[in-house]
Amino acid sequence: MPAATDGHPTSGPLSPKQASAVALRTALVPSVVVAVIAVVAGWFVDGGLGALGALLGSLVAIAFFAGGQYVLGRILSGNPDFALSAGLLLYLTQVLILFGLIVLLRGATWLNGRIFGIAVIAVTIAWIVGSLIATNRTKVLYADPANPAPGSVPAAAAADADAAGEAALRDARPGDEQ
Repeated sequence: MPAATDGHPTSGPLSPKQASAVALRTALVPSVVVAVIAVVAGWFVDGGLGALGALLGSLVAIAFFAGGQYVLGRILSGNPDFALSAGLLLYLTQVLILFGLIVLLRGATWLNGRIFGIAVIAVTIAWIVGSLIATNRTKVLYADPANPAPGSVPAAAAADADAAGEAALRDARPGDEQ
């Protein structure tokens, strides 16, 4: 993907696969910055337990969002018709896994659970902001004009077929000769 001199993508439209890669990179950078800040803050608040809680919370949030973006990007590049159902299934799966993690870590004494939760929330907010920035900077083609869907007819061919059909109907009507 070409980039302008300021490092931002050029204004041309991107394929869903390119847009997914841009979204992944753009959201990952602020998330990692916030994760580092969270680990340092966790260390100052509660020493090793706080740093471990912040690190684990940050890793969980980044893994969930990056993994989800990657999987959704792969689905969109292969078959964009399944985007909504794949996104909903992916979301449901992530919620169930997160619920399982919360139940599993509920009584953990080897990390600070409050800092874990704060880190998850902070990295989630950073990811969402990065995703919004990526969405505002990219233009995504929802339909590929160079590769029409199977069974679709280009506009010029459809107009020719309509004109030919009208002529055939005119010629087939008996008694309409003038």
